[in-house]
Amino acid sequence: MTTANGRSSTLWQAQIATAKARVDCLVTGGGTATLTAVVTRSDVGPVGERLGFSVGEGRAGEPDRLGFSWGVANVDPEKADEQGNVTAPKVGTCMAPAPFAPTTRGGFRVRHAGLPLQPADIR
Repeated sequence: MTTANGRSSTLWQAQIATAKARVDCLVTGGGTATLTAVVTRSDVGPVGERLGFSVGEGRAGEPDRLGFSWGVANVDPEKADEQGNVTAPKVGTCMAPAPFAPTTRGGFRVRHAGLPLQPADIR
């Protein structure tokens, strides 16, 4: 069984923000993991929104890294709202940016878990 556990605190507009979410996808490879989760409780963001995360274990003394879907430009320039502003597409399952932000304290441990084989009737 593939599982994800963790705790995160983020400084958001001069306050510590917390959230809980239900993981709906987790994929690992080497020292990197990508997951998406749907927010079930939050101090700062909309409940029900899917967010994407990635973590990477640092190598040779480098810091671990974190990627998160709201930390990069996620817009669809071909679609706009009524005021002409570009819209942010929804995050799909298993979609997250590469781990781009180094950790300043703490870190991650990724343990790879192979994907189950597809049933013969859908190969």
